[in-house]
Parts: sequence; C-alpha cells; structure tokens
Amino acid sequence: MLRDENPKPLSKPSRRRVARLRYGFMLLCSLALALSAAWLITSWAQSRTGNEQTRQRRTTEPLEQPSAPSAANKSNQMSEESEDKNEREKPVGFYKALERALKERGLRLEEVCDRTDPVGRRILEDYGAVFVASSEILPPPVCIFQTEADVVSFQTEAKFKAAVIGGARIELQPAAMDALQAAREEARREGLDITPRGGTEAARRSYQDTVRLWNTRFLPALSYWMKRGRLTKEQVARLKSLSLTDQVREVLELEEQGIYFSKDFSKSILYSIAAPGTSQHIMMLALDVDQFLDARVRRILARHGWFQTVKSDLPHFTYLGLDEKELPSRGLRQVTSGSQLFWIPNVQ
Repeated sequence: MLRDENPKPLSKPSRRRVARLRYGFMLLCSLALALSAAWLITSWAQSRTGNEQTRQRRTTEPLEQPSAPSAANKSNQMSEESEDKNEREKPVGFYKALERALKERGLRLEEVCDRTDPVGRRILEDYGAVFVASSEILPPPVCIFQTEADVVSFQTEAKFKAAVIGGARIELQPAAMDALQAAREEARREGLDITPRGGTEAARRSYQDTVRLWNTRFLPALSYWMKRGRLTKEQVARLKSLSLTDQVREVLELEEQGIYFSKDFSKSILYSIAAPGTSQHIMMLALDVDQFLDARVRRILARHGWFQTVKSDLPHFTYLGLDEKELPSRGLRQVTSGSQLFWIPNVQ
C-alpha cells in the first residue's frame, strides 16, 4: 500500500498537546539530572570527611606498642640464663671435660694420649690444660711429640705471630699473641710491663730445644745421685743410652723412690722442665714472664686469658683464651703455691 506523500497538518489542539508532553519530558529530565548531581556531591563530601577523619586518627592515635613480657616470661628467661651461667661455671672432672673437648674436634682420647701409660697420664695431668682451652687456638694432636718433623708440621699448621718484646723476638699462636699485646697495653696504662723471661725461648720452642733443656736437669742429676751412691755408674750409663721415651719413664720411676731430677734435686723434674716433645712452648701457647712475682701483672694476664697452669713453674703462663669463671667447667681447679694461684687439671 502506497503512503500519502503529503500528510495533513495537525490541528491546533493537537499541537498544544504535543508541546505540553515535550515540556513535561524536559522537566523530568532536568529533575533527574539535578537529583543525580546532588547525590554525587553528597557522596564526594562524605568520602572526603571520612578520609580526613581517618588521617586524623592515624596522626593523633598512638601506635600500638608490643605487649610487654609477662612477669612469668621474665622469670623463665632469667631462670634459663641463670642455669646456663651455672652450667658454664659448674666444676667438671678433667677427663670428662677433656673427652668432651676432643669430641668437639672429632678426636678420641686414645688417639691423643694413652692414659693407661704412666708417662702419658702424667703429661696429661701436668700439662693438659691446653687441651681444654678456647676453640680459637689449635691444641696439639698428641700429648707427646716424638720427632722434630712432627713439631714443625704442627707449628706450621697452627701458624704464629712474632713480636720483639723486651729486646727478644718471641713467637706465639696468633690468638695468644694478640691477647698478650692487649695485656701489655693494659699493664703500661698502670705503669707496669710484661716481658719475656729468658729471651726467645720464653715462648716458641723446637723439639730439640726441649731435649736440650731436659738434659740441663737430667745429666746433672745423674752425677749428683751417683756421687751420693744412689745410682751406680752402670745405671747412669744405661739411663743415658735409653730412648727419650724410655728415659722419661725411668726418671719418673726413680723420682717415686725419692731420686729427684729437678734443679735442686728436691722435686720432680716436670715441675720446671717438660719432658722432650711435651712442652706447652712447643704448642706456642706458653710464655715465661719476667714479672711473675707481681700480683698486678698476674691479674692483668688472667683478664686476657693467660693463666699459670703448671704447678711450681712460677714464671710459666699458659694461654687458654677463657674467662677465669669458665675454668672449673673445663676440668681445671685452683691450687695455691705461695702467693700464686694455679689452674691445674682437676683429677682429685
């Protein structure tokens, strides 16, 4: 069906009705836009107010502090610390402490020293403090070195520091030298000094040094006791011909009979001279100190880990690198000789 190409114009009432509808529609649209705008403005204002309040709270409110430990927790912590301290200071037998120290280094006592052998046992109980020393030093792998080559090998592994003190060049394991220098600085601040007694031999020694020093006691004692009829000429000749190990063993047996080999022939040779291959000087952990009679010097050395550990060898100090309060738990005990305090293996 074809459309009428020329439609008839609307009448006047129809035009008014259309105009009113159009006006109403525009009014509704305007109202909707106004309401939407008002809603957006209100929401924006509320959001801004909320953010401002949040910022104010963050600025003015104190930060939450971590809760303080309760009295019970404090008490438990103090109790644990006290138990640890008591454990560190609790006296322990020497052999128990020794086995523990060796185990920490992956060693067994049987590998280091035969305690069933009278000589080995005596060496441990006279010079064994170094085996329970601080982990910052290298203890010897055996209680008796048999050859010069063994000593050189150990000293090379341990390393050493050298210093000229009192006109003598001395050599010690690095930690021992550092502690000695620190002790000397403290001594100088108090108007004191710490110097070696006997020159270079006051510190590091070779295997041959220990043999030579042994003979300074061994040979005069043989002559002394032969003149007094306690040893025959044949006995003296036989003792001189023995290997060093057997020689030491027989000397200790003679001393049990009162035939002493010390410098004054009144006590054991081991109180002043170590058996060949056993000296703490070989280990580069010992120093003979010229000022050993000064109690102030002894206290300073002790504060820096140096202690007297060989009873009756008065000038001899051993570097253990430990606090004095730790020594009982390391198997050492106090003994006093004259006015001097010694820390020796606790084998009572």
